[in-house]
Amino acid sequence: MKLTWDDVEKLLGKDSALTVYDDFHEEIHQTQFYDLSGGHAFIFRYLTFKDARLVYDTEFYLKLDGLFWIYREGEFQKVCDTEEDFLDILYIRFERNKDIVLIYANQLDALEDTLYDGKTPNTFMDNWFDLKKDISKIERYLNRQLFAHKDYLKHGIKRDSFPNLDFANYINDIQFLMTTAQGLLGRLDNAHNYYTSLKNDKLNKNIYFLTLLSGIFLPLNLIVGFFGMNTEGLFFKDNPAGTTYVVYTLFGILLVFLLGFNLVKTIDRLFFRWWLGRSKVYNKMADKVDEVQQKWTF
Repeated sequence: MKLTWDDVEKLLGKDSALTVYDDFHEEIHQTQFYDLSGGHAFIFRYLTFKDARLVYDTEFYLKLDGLFWIYREGEFQKVCDTEEDFLDILYIRFERNKDIVLIYANQLDALEDTLYDGKTPNTFMDNWFDLKKDISKIERYLNRQLFAHKDYLKHGIKRDSFPNLDFANYINDIQFLMTTAQGLLGRLDNAHNYYTSLKNDKLNKNIYFLTLLSGIFLPLNLIVGFFGMNTEGLFFKDNPAGTTYVVYTLFGILLVFLLGFNLVKTIDRLFFRWWLGRSKVYNKMADKVDEVQQKWTF
């Protein structure tokens, strides 16, 4: 059983039929419902995959003379007789949308597991961005679905034959699915913040390590540069063991940086704390030593 646009024009009138025709042939569609004098139109947008990419597809429904028609390839084909049957058709699409949301939820679970187990892949940001983009698209889509279906419910609730309770439950299911998508977006933000914290910690450690090396070797470089000057009167110039003394000096400075704090703490614990532990001057100096040790201990 089929209808043409001429049949639709006879049932709806020229103006309403022209409005429906223009809406059904727009390049970009949104899910929407609107009432007509002899029925109503429902443009239903749903989620699907095409070439492994999340995209939208659209179906066009029209209710005329108590029957539901779907518009395909320039003509209307009958799909069902009652509101209950039409709701079943919508539920089929909803189940497909729910499966798609679960697919992204599983992908996010896998991404979180690798992140929180310390096995962050090099492609983390690419995967994170793809999930963020698609789940945001799903959340916007479901939000638009809610508006259109609530308009449908407001229209149908006026009629005794409309399945008010079943349709209200259907809207609640859409609301729950949208809440799930919003929860996924929140988890994505948390994962990104954690990933950023890990990267910042690693960067800070690298900078700290470079600072430590600079602090150790800068004095050594200054000493080496001093003894490398071509000037008269340098220390150990005429001493046969001068090179050995310089090496000992450099090695001693290196030991002071590496072991000096531990040596000072040991002497302090064995002697000075026992003698001067109650002195305010001693306590201030001990705090300064602790502060310097925290900055220069790796």
